[in-house]
Amino acid sequence: MLQKSILVILLLFSYSMIIADLKDFGFKPMHQKIRYKEDFFRLYNQWLYADLDSVSRNIYFLELAYVVPFDHPIKALTPITNEQQYERYKNLLMMHICRLLTQEYINYGYMYMKENIYFYNEEFIKEYLDGYEIAEYYFNHARSYWEQAIKYAEDADTLWEHKIDLLFLEDELYKIKMGDLDYYKVVSNLMERIQKNRKRIESLSSSLK
Repeated sequence: MLQKSILVILLLFSYSMIIADLKDFGFKPMHQKIRYKEDFFRLYNQWLYADLDSVSRNIYFLELAYVVPFDHPIKALTPITNEQQYERYKNLLMMHICRLLTQEYINYGYMYMKENIYFYNEEFIKEYLDGYEIAEYYFNHARSYWEQAIKYAEDADTLWEHKIDLLFLEDELYKIKMGDLDYYKVVSNLMERIQKNRKRIESLSSSLK
């Protein structure tokens, strides 16, 4: 009798799986291929608690957004009325993508960077030094993308008469122009802190000899 009851339950469960709706599984199917800059840009996410996986995911999609072509102007992220406005839009979006890549590479590198060195950390010295090399690699990547972000910002600014309706991009351009958004300072500060920590580790190593 028990075996029959179990069989009935399994059959009912199997039937419910067969007739289940896609919404029951918490995802939506993609009806078309993702191939354009705007598509990959939309996949970028800001995480409340970022980890290596979430930052890696953002970098992956942003790098793809960086290299793939723009979609047709009619499918831009904002209404476009003329060619000059479209050029400004493209420069602003590339500026923003490069800015996000700058931030994400900083986030990624920072995860390998040990901030505070204490006298009882001697057993982890090698791991800390290896982490600093990795962090510097990604911070340099961030600096490279920031250089490109500035270039796109300057190109967009030459078309100042053709502003677009994406205010967050226009606001970001203004902050870059005014120097309120400056990742050179951020990266330089991080590099300086790494050098200070290296000296701290050297001092710690000397005291242990």
